[in-house]
Amino acid sequence: MYKRVPLKKLGRKRSHRVSLIQNQIRTLFKNGILKTTTTKAKAVKSVTQSLLSDLNEKEISLSTRRKVKKILGSKELVEKAIKYAKNEDDGVRIVKVGFRSGDNAQISRVELIGFQGKRKRGAAKTEKEEKEIKPQESKKGRKPNKDIEERTKKTSASGKLSKAKRKSTERVRTRAGL
Repeated sequence: MYKRVPLKKLGRKRSHRVSLIQNQIRTLFKNGILKTTTTKAKAVKSVTQSLLSDLNEKEISLSTRRKVKKILGSKELVEKAIKYAKNEDDGVRIVKVGFRSGDNAQISRVELIGFQGKRKRGAAKTEKEEKEIKPQESKKGRKPNKDIEERTKKTSASGKLSKAKRKSTERVRTRAGL
């Protein structure tokens, strides 16, 4: 009987659980962002925060460096983590994203706050650039096909949804428990 044990077991044995969390922390420090289930995200967040609190000291001892290298695996990631921990706005954030389509598990995004690293191509655009792109024109500057617009207007005007639309809305209703 496990009463008040703060450890999240994640349905795995100890060795598998430790390697899973280490791999996710490595991904987090490589990319600055990680998408996973909420329970795994909470486990990763707690380990990452304790790691960052160890690295916040003025003088980082050799034993601390070895501990961090054991978790992160490479010298490059250790240096990246130390550099990140020196920032004023270091921390870990969990944002709930949605549900996985296969098993309806809750998906969350784990982020390092203020991480400077690789970003996705879509994230590089600023708000001004997004406003400048007109929704009617495509990226290549072509005008949209009028025939396609007429078909969409007819389907929406008749009030009937296509089979694909109907199925997706039904699926959403069942997920929400309605």
